Amino acid sequence: MNSSPLYVAFLWHMHQPYYKDPITGVYRLPWVRLHGAKDYYGMVAILEDFPLIHQTFNLVPSLLEQLLDYVEGRADDIFQEVSRIPSKELTLEHKIFILSNFFLANWDNMIKPFPGYYELLVKRGRVITRGELERAVKYFSAQDFLDLQVFFNLCWFDRIFMERDPFVKGLIQKGKNYTEDEKKILLNKQKEILGLIIPEYKKIKEQGQIEITTSPFYHPILPLLHDTNLAKVALPGIELPQLRFSSGDDALKQIKMAMDYHEKLFGSRPEGMWPSEGSVSAEIINAFKESGIEWIATDEGIL
Repeated sequence: MNSSPLYVAFLWHMHQPYYKDPITGVYRLPWVRLHGAKDYYGMVAILEDFPLIHQTFNLVPSLLEQLLDYVEGRADDIFQEVSRIPSKELTLEHKIFILSNFFLANWDNMIKPFPGYYELLVKRGRVITRGELERAVKYFSAQDFLDLQVFFNLCWFDRIFMERDPFVKGLIQKGKNYTEDEKKILLNKQKEILGLIIPEYKKIKEQGQIEITTSPFYHPILPLLHDTNLAKVALPGIELPQLRFSSGDDALKQIKMAMDYHEKLFGSRPEGMWPSEGSVSAEIINAFKESGIEWIATDEGIL
């Protein structure tokens, strides 16, 4: 029987695409903000309770840049805008938007634990059309919509804050009939949590417990950026655009931009990198080497 220890390495890939509309400046979707409150801080903060565990986190530039946008007041999204509106001032379209979108969470794990939230889901119905939404609106009071505004944002808080933050814990215990002031404090607390994320990763990194890696800056598929014809290596029968695209210099720049940004936020250059979507090819290996990256990771299927 082999008594040698088994070494298991966890590489957590923390990624969000760019949601910012370049014309309006408004974020199309709220997932950076909501996952920021629910996942990114707690994933690393919990390691403080387990100092012998070491892990690797890949934090992509598109996620980090958007987090800072929210923290520094440069980001807004339609879900956040509608959450801020006093429930008595909601228009019909706002109400339909809330009934359509404010149940976008795992029903079993994130909605059912809040009895008041689940009651509102049952009242709305599980599968409904636009016409049914319009009819459902009249069954929801201003207080129901206010509670929905709170519940949707509250259910996306990390367990750490649900259990340890007195205000968040108090809202959970209250269960329903929230106030506009409570909603405002909750939304501000979201922003506070987003501001904790990057400093926490930097702190745990400096303690030597984690390694932080990066991905190419705008998350391109590097082999295709280097040469679109490389798609035929993996998929010989694929139909490609008539105009071939090839920009090895841009592929190299995507890597270097990511490394520069990483150094700006965390004080040192990353040693490792998760290529976007795990995409690799023999032709781009030199780009990593030239940039000073010591290792990259992908998955068995791609290799």
